[in-house]
Amino acid sequence: MRKLLSWLIISLCLSACTADVVPRPQEAAFPQDFFDFRVKVEGREYKPVSVYDGGCIVFVPGGTDLTEVVASFESSGITAVTVNGVAQESGVSANNFKNYKKGVDFRLEFEDGKTQDYNVKVIDTDLPVVTIDTDKPGKITSKTTWRGSSMKIMGENHKMTDIGPAEIRGRGNWTWDKYPKKPYALKLGNARKVLGMPAHKRWVLLAEYRGFIGNPLAFEASRRAPSIDWAPRGRFVELVLNGQFQGLYYLCEQIKIDPDRVNISKEGGYLLEYDELYDERHKFKSSGFGLPVQIKYPDEDLTDAQMDYIRNFINEMEAEIKKIGLPGGSRYTEYLDMDSFADYWMVLETVSNYEAYKPRSVKMFKGLDGVDSPEGTVCKLKAGPLWDQELFLVDKKFNSKDMYYYKYLFKDPAFVQTVKKRWEVYKGNILGNNQYEPFLDYMEDIVSTIKVSANRDIALWGNKYFTLSGEASAVRGGFVSKIEWMDREIQKL
Repeated sequence: MRKLLSWLIISLCLSACTADVVPRPQEAAFPQDFFDFRVKVEGREYKPVSVYDGGCIVFVPGGTDLTEVVASFESSGITAVTVNGVAQESGVSANNFKNYKKGVDFRLEFEDGKTQDYNVKVIDTDLPVVTIDTDKPGKITSKTTWRGSSMKIMGENHKMTDIGPAEIRGRGNWTWDKYPKKPYALKLGNARKVLGMPAHKRWVLLAEYRGFIGNPLAFEASRRAPSIDWAPRGRFVELVLNGQFQGLYYLCEQIKIDPDRVNISKEGGYLLEYDELYDERHKFKSSGFGLPVQIKYPDEDLTDAQMDYIRNFINEMEAEIKKIGLPGGSRYTEYLDMDSFADYWMVLETVSNYEAYKPRSVKMFKGLDGVDSPEGTVCKLKAGPLWDQELFLVDKKFNSKDMYYYKYLFKDPAFVQTVKKRWEVYKGNILGNNQYEPFLDYMEDIVSTIKVSANRDIALWGNKYFTLSGEASAVRGGFVSKIEWMDREIQKL
């Protein structure tokens, strides 16, 4: 790796406040305005993205050699600066910042003889960096209580954007309860564009603890299906929370009703989640299949009439689905959008999503009758968007062909023909054409972008579940043959 001379410029400015206001340097708290840092790489200076009592974190371009970082500093009221007992000479003394967990402690000796350590961590990355500082210190421990915070993002060309006030809380189920690396939900004070994605208040930080590429690849597969209108957009980021480096996260859109997300009417539209955990406020078990149907929207303002409507709609639809193949026929297509269910099934099988079978995190939505559908008609239930694809698996078998509704849908020749017809379009989109690059090339771009950060994240959290190279190798070695296998099997349906 080529070596880059990195200059750390530290301006030490003592405050004019009295001792009653500013703690003495040897005390626990350390005023943030004591230091003004700059890290110079190839003639450009970089400010810290996070400054906290007793230290700061500076991000520099990926590939920067951190083994010999020379600090330059000016001081006022400080008689000596040392690192591990070695006197530091401005612009001369070099230190090794490669240990991003430990950093480097600069010991400052003041005129009164007292000392204070100031820890500096320098991390190299080409990814955006999200910094969040909560109003109250400490770890985020609740999935229900929002904690006030401020949020900034270092984006392209290391430009810092102040997102302003935001709220944060935990999210997820298994990932929240079982793993040390936690996912989070974000609620911005105002709808904001984030890293080029359309403006909204609600976002999520996925921890990706058991696999980095599953969610972005599943979302991309969804986008290549003919009729899935929207899939969450996202960007990989480095996260600093309350001054603590948290590693690699996937910052993405949360599934919400919005013109730039699930585009249906908020007045009369429904966003549903089928999930065996059955832990939402508004929910019911469907009469035909006993499925755990949860209403994600409307949530707080759901009326009894709205609950009755969607419950009756789902129950009537399921009754018609069970009539498929029976004498007298079925009217299920009056309730269910065949194209979206065909596309959703193809994506589930492409990415081998086992969660949907349980069911877990299965999303469906229904628009307002006569508004999101032609006047005088009932708006049909649509499948998707796909969510919670922590692992991207490649196995040559159908995992969801016998899954609740699909067990009956595949008995209908019309549905089978719909699948076959739409498969030809989807297959072309996956393998690559004038509109889409080959899916494996898309994956390789992701792997190349996050490689250094992913390996650092695995080391940071002591993660023994997987490696990025192992993830990519499995997909690289079997994905095309999986598509070829699906092509043969779908023709046999």
